[in-house]
Amino acid sequence: MIDAIVILGVVLSGLLAGNELATLIGLHPALRRIPLRSRIEAEQALTRHLGAIMPVYMTATLVAAVATTVALVGETGFGYALAAAVALGVMLAITLSRNVPLNARTLEFPLEGDELAWTDIRRPWERLHALRVGLDLVAFASLVAALAVR
Repeated sequence: MIDAIVILGVVLSGLLAGNELATLIGLHPALRRIPLRSRIEAEQALTRHLGAIMPVYMTATLVAAVATTVALVGETGFGYALAAAVALGVMLAITLSRNVPLNARTLEFPLEGDELAWTDIRRPWERLHALRVGLDLVAFASLVAALAVR
């Protein structure tokens, strides 16, 4: 049963990290190359869609990491699992306290808005997103390490 919990944590954190990394290095750079109105429309559509999916997904991944940590109390992989849970907790805290307010501003932004005002919203979001991706990758690597030392 413990192996199943650890594997679930590895799978969820790996999928989360992969998704977030792909948006960081693929999706958002590509969106910066299209006309502003199209970029605004695309970001707003993505924010609406992912705003419905990611809270559940991120929370499930954090719960899996916490469950892994609890399951590994007293075992070799405990420290790795704890590191993963902390990284995901910090990632979720950043998301809720910083990215979500920027997401709200993204959704409210007028389609005829200007580039400078748009950049004032999106650049901080992208920097925070890069930090969150780093935390997601730390969590994934830590859970893989927890599984490997079992």
